Amino acid sequence: MFDIVSIISKHTAFLEDKLKQLDSSQRKSIGKAFIRLYFLLPETAECIEHHLKIKIQEDTLLNDVENNNLQYFKDALKNYSISIDPYADDFEELEIMEINIISGLENCINSAEKPEHAVYNFLLLIDILDYYQNFSENPQYWNNLLKEEIEFQQKIVEQISKGEIMDENSYFDRYKNTPFNEI
Repeated sequence: MFDIVSIISKHTAFLEDKLKQLDSSQRKSIGKAFIRLYFLLPETAECIEHHLKIKIQEDTLLNDVENNNLQYFKDALKNYSISIDPYADDFEELEIMEINIISGLENCINSAEKPEHAVYNFLLLIDILDYYQNFSENPQYWNNLLKEEIEFQQKIVEQISKGEIMDENSYFDRYKNTPFNEI
């Protein structure tokens, strides 16, 4: 089986090196591509509504990223962070996929402004696939996806680093038939 642990440091350095010089429109396209991916995960909208207390739809969020109309989402993230009290009687610990969804969408909305968030999107997808590999009944399937994803990231990041704009449907098209709801 493919061992992600053995190459993750090298892959992270590759992503950081290749993505550091992108302009904001390239980073914005990365954020939009990953939004499409995160909405393929089970209960993304429900997770955001429950924890951040905002209703969200994929098309609306994509439009808001395009038009830099994201203050409501940033405020919801800030309010959520402030309101967390792990000692409160009603404290609700997040499931790992809820953390991934919230973190992922936060990376997406910050990609245009903060270059490191473009890198975080690619790395979070690796974490998500690794999670599915570890907790599914078919780890070999997810391990193969993980290996293919590393290769895909290297190819697409090379293209982006040479000035191309990421196809905003690339991750949706790549993962639209993936059984993310089977765990």
